[in-house]
Amino acid sequence: MAWIKVTDPLGNPVYLSVEQLVRIRPCVAGIDFPAPAPDTRAERDRKNSNMALARSIVDLVTGVQAVRETQEEILERIGNALKADDKDKAAGA
Repeated sequence: MAWIKVTDPLGNPVYLSVEQLVRIRPCVAGIDFPAPAPDTRAERDRKNSNMALARSIVDLVTGVQAVRETQEEILERIGNALKADDKDKAAGA
């Protein structure tokens, strides 16, 4: 099983299983994370997060993950993880 390491908008590391990835798309401010209603606070405001730093959205089988990496960076990491996984499988066979 191949895994990649990405960074959430707060700068924390997040590990994603390549098998769980559905799609990688650009993060569009105001659409992916709409502004809260004037009289309410959004969950992201309570957590003191900064969604403005998100560059991509990774759609997973189980949900979504906002990340700081670009789509190209994520694709490169996926390729590297799959190559490493293939080497591990070949070495174990």
